[in-house]
Amino acid sequence: MASLFVVGGLLLVAAFLTGIGVFYLLFYLVLGIHFLGWFWIRTIRRGLSVERTLLDRVFIGETIPITVTVHNRSLLPVPWISLRESLPRELSSQGVLKRVTSLAPRSETVVEYDLTARRRGYYPVGPMDLQYGDVFGFRQEERWREEPTMVIVYPTVVPISRLALPSTTPLGTEKSTRILYEDPSRVIGAREYQPSDSPRMINWKVSAARGELFVRQVEPAVSHEVLILLDLSPAGYSQRWINYSSELSVTVAASFAAHLIGKRQSVGLAVNGIDLVATGGQMLSPALVDLFRAERSPFVAVGKGRRQLMSILELLARVGLLTGANMQRLLRHEASRLPWGSTLVVVTGKSDPTLLATLLGRRRAGHNVLAVFTDTDEARDSVAAARAAGIAARSITDREQIDVAPGIAAVS
Repeated sequence: MASLFVVGGLLLVAAFLTGIGVFYLLFYLVLGIHFLGWFWIRTIRRGLSVERTLLDRVFIGETIPITVTVHNRSLLPVPWISLRESLPRELSSQGVLKRVTSLAPRSETVVEYDLTARRRGYYPVGPMDLQYGDVFGFRQEERWREEPTMVIVYPTVVPISRLALPSTTPLGTEKSTRILYEDPSRVIGAREYQPSDSPRMINWKVSAARGELFVRQVEPAVSHEVLILLDLSPAGYSQRWINYSSELSVTVAASFAAHLIGKRQSVGLAVNGIDLVATGGQMLSPALVDLFRAERSPFVAVGKGRRQLMSILELLARVGLLTGANMQRLLRHEASRLPWGSTLVVVTGKSDPTLLATLLGRRRAGHNVLAVFTDTDEARDSVAAARAAGIAARSITDREQIDVAPGIAAVS
């Protein structure tokens, strides 16, 4: 555009100095092209719009189909339009998508491409920069920057055949081998009356048919009101295994939550880390850590059902490591909200004396506690230290160990 003004100015000066009419003609021609280009750009600017559609919630391994539709609703063609879409490296190997196309009047063009969910997270697809120009090629304008669309990749969920968590709360819904309470809503048959049986359990219909007293036989059950506390402070992991073990901790938390909610238990989640929704999907620089450290820890209140599970998985997809986060403070704060007899499942990399003391304090306050350690170097020693302190503990250092075997009930 600057060169067009320079040419016009030179032609005008030449016309004044020489008085030759062709210079005036060329000047008016350049002036006309300028205003025609300006009108062209203004017209197509009003008619251009962009629409990005995609699947914004997926699991690891799934493909994310993305469709970008550019509409030209004006009566003039768009000779050329350049699209430049920024892509997250975790979902795409190319980092940037570039396309150049043209649009006829009252038409649209569609750009389709796929991303692959390779790692759990909260990722921006975009922003998209668009540039276009007039038919003469003299005017070029950056129309807008289309805002990014956030994509959530849920963490891996490992199926669990059995998860033995301690509980002392009656009238629950998960079958127990430890007869603490009997759930009157889960009748499995009838048996002969014994003097220690409550008269309220007598099955009068069966008793009348058999001529002697029979009582309803019910299935023992426990209730797991469980709060999972996930540690995403770098201090909770050895430096060598921090990336692997912290991601494994997320997988453990997701798998435990899915199993328990599938058993109709009440489950909540508290994370000792940062919710990346506050940072636009970007990991924090050291200069910003202190700013976010004071914010409330990411939390999903205890609840049941599929919607609760999706809320937990969505939070687990978004959370990241936060330097300086305090696990003991989080544990004391969140556990104080739970009723007596609830279960705390603490998932971290390794133990330390302060954490064990806090867990022991929660156990003495009436909570059931299970500590799960995932750090490859430290997990075995951490389990030994926890059990020596009277705290139920186990190590999970790879995904195959998540499917829990029967022997992990808490120390009584």
